[in-house]
Amino acid sequence: MIWSLIIVLVSLWTLKVQINHLRAKKQYKEIWFFILFLSISALFSMAVSLKIPLLNPLDVITYVFRPMGKMITTLLT
Repeated sequence: MIWSLIIVLVSLWTLKVQINHLRAKKQYKEIWFFILFLSISALFSMAVSLKIPLLNPLDVITYVFRPMGKMITTLLT
C-alpha cells in the first residue's frame, strides 16, 4: 500500500514539473498526451505494486495470430 502512495506522489510531482514546462512553451497537445501516458503508467505501476495479475502482451499476440498461422499452414500444405 505504501508503494501505491509513493507512485501517486511521484506521478503528481512529475505532472506538476512537466505541465509547467509544457505550458510555458504553449504545447497543449503534448500536455494531454503526457497526462494520458502518465496516468496509464501510474495505473500499471500501482497494479504491479498491489500484486494484481496483469495480462502478458505476448499471450494476446499469440491468441490473435495462432489461428492465422494454422490457416496459413493448412493452405501451404
